[in-house]
Formats: sequence, structure tokens, C-alpha cells
Amino acid sequence: MLDLKQVLKVIIDAKLELGEKFMPAKYFFLLRRALAIVLGVLLLVGFAGWFYPLPLFDLQLVPLLQSLSLSFTTLACLLVGVVVVLTLLFGRIYCSTLCPLGLLQELLLFLYHPLFHRFKKKSSGNFYQKHYAWHYVLAALLLGAMLGGTALLVRMFDPYSIFGNAASKARFGLAVVMILAVVVFFRKRFFCVNICPVGAVLGWLSRFALFKIHFAADGCVKCGMCARHCPSGSIDYVNQSINNETCVRCLRCLVPCRKGSIIGASVQPKPEIPFSPARRRLLISAAVLGAFAGAFKAGASISQMVAQKVKRVIVPAGAKNYRDFANRCLNCNLCVGNCPMKIIKKADSEYPAVHIDYGENFCKYDCCKCSQVCPSGAIRKIPLSEKQNTQIAVAVVDEDRCIGCGLCVRECPRSVISKDEEKAMVDASECIGCGVCASVCPVKAINIYPVEEQRFM
Repeated sequence: MLDLKQVLKVIIDAKLELGEKFMPAKYFFLLRRALAIVLGVLLLVGFAGWFYPLPLFDLQLVPLLQSLSLSFTTLACLLVGVVVVLTLLFGRIYCSTLCPLGLLQELLLFLYHPLFHRFKKKSSGNFYQKHYAWHYVLAALLLGAMLGGTALLVRMFDPYSIFGNAASKARFGLAVVMILAVVVFFRKRFFCVNICPVGAVLGWLSRFALFKIHFAADGCVKCGMCARHCPSGSIDYVNQSINNETCVRCLRCLVPCRKGSIIGASVQPKPEIPFSPARRRLLISAAVLGAFAGAFKAGASISQMVAQKVKRVIVPAGAKNYRDFANRCLNCNLCVGNCPMKIIKKADSEYPAVHIDYGENFCKYDCCKCSQVCPSGAIRKIPLSEKQNTQIAVAVVDEDRCIGCGLCVRECPRSVISKDEEKAMVDASECIGCGVCASVCPVKAINIYPVEEQRFM
């Protein structure tokens, strides 16, 4: 019988050989970089609130897993499948093209390139970096706790959340990016290889990828240029092997090789990095499973502790309640940048997630942008009609201060405020807590209070 994989290898390699005549290998790198630049710009304008490229944010892995844990929707399953299939085909292409923090590190490497030649000695040794097994244990702890009930831990390591924090000028995100800038200078993409939980999951999947980067059967002169340009330290040019598990598919290694000895898109004939001994594999697997199970159980306990201690605040429609939202929000701050009224504020010392503050404005009645942009499911994607009928807070009139001007009566979008004996009265059973009345009151006689549980009316 014909081996399907071998037949596929012959067909693909023949097409690649034909394609090489028209597009040398280095142009694959340039094409990948051009795509990364375009996607990076779209991510930036999305966080700034100028334009929202929905698929880019909904393809981020940690928010996707969070969304699946909250509501097992067809779209979330499909998007997870897209990420998995891309990884099983091409390896960690996600890390070099879709991950915003990965794109930021690539930008830093580009800016640092002149400094590498001036301040760093050119070593003639091997550039291969060791891959630490605790990477998987850390990922199991973080993702286990998140799926168990709280995103409190994973939001500190998730590359998407970190980038969103930094893009919104939050202190935590800026501090992490500053530390990362130093790490990138000395160890390049060490974070992606040995810390990032997304990198751990995708790296494990990359072991089974169909198209792997590997050395050709002959032609390599062991100059080490490919390894020098590899940001993840995945190339052992001395032994002519490549760790496709840590390789982030930046394709930089294809550019300096003048012999064409690095093959960037081919079915690998045999694995170049041997599997770990069976006993070591078993111990690592047991540690990962144990860490995940323990973190999953601890996640439920931590979420209850957080829920009991958080301050009562107003959260966006679709967030259910302020207790659950404190545990589910990833603090990517995408809703902060996209809120047209700028009432959604970043996490602070009193509340660990984004929340609504009516101090300067109100919630626009015909807007549900926060629900549309949230990729993690912490704010459910609800239609405008549902948002307009969801009670997130309630307005209360201070009768001692009310002057009976009637502005609140005229401006209420749901017409639930009336005047009785020159004083305004709010029908609390119909008020959704949008805050319009409080914003127009000239004497600040109306206060908006959060509800315990959001209610669809």
C-alpha cells in the first residue's frame, strides 16, 4: 500500500522545488515579515479604538480557551480548531505572526540589530539554547487555574493580556514590557521559549507539525550563520539539528544561508530532535497533569476568595456580575480603548479588573462595543437589543438635593423617570443604570449604584 505521508511529501517537495525557481527561500521570510507588520498595525489600531479587526483578537489562544470554558460556542470551537490546524501544519507560526507580544519582540530585535554587532562579541560557539521542562508545568498551573475559575494568575503571563496592558499604558503592562526589552537584548525570545504558557501549548503541538524546518541532507558547511540569526536558539548547527518545538517560525534562518541548507517548508523525513527517554517523558507528563489538576481545583477556591473581597462596582452589560467578572476578565483593556464614552476604566487597587466609572460620562444607550470586542467571553457578545434591556445598575434620586428641573426626565432613554410634586422619581424595576440622568443633573442629585446581579428585563 502507498504511504500517504510519503506521497504527500513527494508532491509538496516537487512544488516547493518548482517554487524556488521563482521565489528564493529568503522571500518567504520577507513575506512572513510583511504579513506580521500588517497584522501588527491592525492590532495597534484595534487597541487604540480606531478600527476593530475582529478575527485577530478572537484568534488569541488564552482568550479563546477562556471563552470555551465560559460558553461552549460553535465559533469558539472553530477558532480553536483554526489555531490547532495552523500549528499542526506549520508549527508555531502563531508566535511570529499573530501574537502581539511576539510581534513586539520582533520589533525590538530589529531595533537592537545594530547594537548586537557593536556591543556583543561574536562568539564562535554553539548558539543552541536549552529548553526547560518547567515551561510545561508553569503553563499547566496557569491554564489550570484559569479553567478552574480564575484568570488572576494567567493574566500576568498571557502575552495577549500583557500587550493589551502595555498598549493602554497600564503600569503592570509597561513594567513587564520594560523587563522584556532587557531580556530580549541578552537572550532574545527567551520568554517565548521558556515562560509563555501559549508557547508551551503550541510548542508541544509543533512536535507533530507536518511542515518542519530542518537541515538538508547535504550542503551545510557549519558556518553557524543560521544559528546566529535564530531568536529562539532552536538551531544546533554543530549537530545539524533544529528543535521545532521551540522554533517560532520567524524564518530568519533562511536568509543568511547561502548554501540553501535550511529547508523552511517541507515534510521532514525524520525527526531531528530525538524524543526524551521514556522515564523522563513520563515524569514530565505526570508533573504537568498533577500541576493542572491541582491548579484547576485551587482555581475554584481562589475565585471564591476574590469574589468575597472585591469592591462592588458596575461592570459592562453581559458581564453577569462584578464577582465573576473580577475572576474572568483578562485585563487586555481592549474594551477600555474601544469604549466611545471612555467610561470603562482599567484595573486599580480597589478592583482587579476593568470596570465602569460614571464620574465623567455615561453609557451610550445605542452602543454595545465592549461586548463586541471582548475576546475572552468575560463580557458576553450580546446584541444591542439585549444590552438596552440589561440592568447593570440603578439610579437613585436624592430628594433633598433635587430641584425638579426635569432634565433627567427628558434625557432618560427608557422614559423611566417621572416628576411627582416637583421631585424626580425613578422606576427602579425598569432602570438599566446607564447613567444619563446623573450626567445631566445640574445639582448632582442622582447617584448610580451597581446591582448584585445583572438582570435582563
